[in-house]
Amino acid sequence: MDNIVIEADDIVIIGFINSKSELEYTQYKAFDGGVVELDNIEKYTEEELTEILYTVNGLEIDDYI
Repeated sequence: MDNIVIEADDIVIIGFINSKSELEYTQYKAFDGGVVELDNIEKYTEEELTEILYTVNGLEIDDYI
């Protein structure tokens, strides 16, 4: 079964069947983000863009990998 995705107002809920055959879900609530100016989108890899997002949000990527 695919994930169940619900988008309502400022919440996204993702549900799935876990290994115990339960419906498990996580809620994501929207909050202000921002904009990062890039020179040329084609020169960045997905990994580099991920690192930029960690950095602008004050997170250390090594703590989450």
